[in-house]
Amino acid sequence: MQNIVAAYEKHKNLKLAADELGMKWQSLYLELRKLGVAVTGDKTRYGSDKDRLASWAESEFVRLVPHAKSQNDLQYQAKVDFKVGEEAVDVKCSTLKQSSKNFASRRWAFSVKKQELSSTFFVCFGKLDDGYKIFMIPTEIARHYQTVSIAETGNSKWSQFEVTPQDLSDFFKQLLAA
Repeated sequence: MQNIVAAYEKHKNLKLAADELGMKWQSLYLELRKLGVAVTGDKTRYGSDKDRLASWAESEFVRLVPHAKSQNDLQYQAKVDFKVGEEAVDVKCSTLKQSSKNFASRRWAFSVKKQELSSTFFVCFGKLDDGYKIFMIPTEIARHYQTVSIAETGNSKWSQFEVTPQDLSDFFKQLLAA
């Protein structure tokens, strides 16, 4: 049984681990479940470009908030990405896209609908060519929106929620200390 867990931990992919073990992925999945192993996969190796971008943002969040507990390590497609103390945090990431064919302005778009009832904060990373911007938005304020759209120019009602990496880190440290 130990070799089953080791093969899955090595690959973080059911098919590859099952092939190594000479078994069907379905059987491997059932064995891992019996052993209490969370079958979560690895978005950085096997995910789409969007998955890899999300994984980058989640890694950056953990770098800034090292005491955050990943919920994705416990369950595939967890309802929220992190718990910090009792607070649920969902991390979003977007690259700049042109607002429309008629305008040269660009914006980040963060889909928030799925986690509006399960998270306390959305932490949104807006990727730039030379870094990123962070927006920390209380869920109550984003509730009833499908998408939060933030203009690169800063002309957006959501721009007021921009925080520095240090502000983000300090906020969550203070939250745990309370």
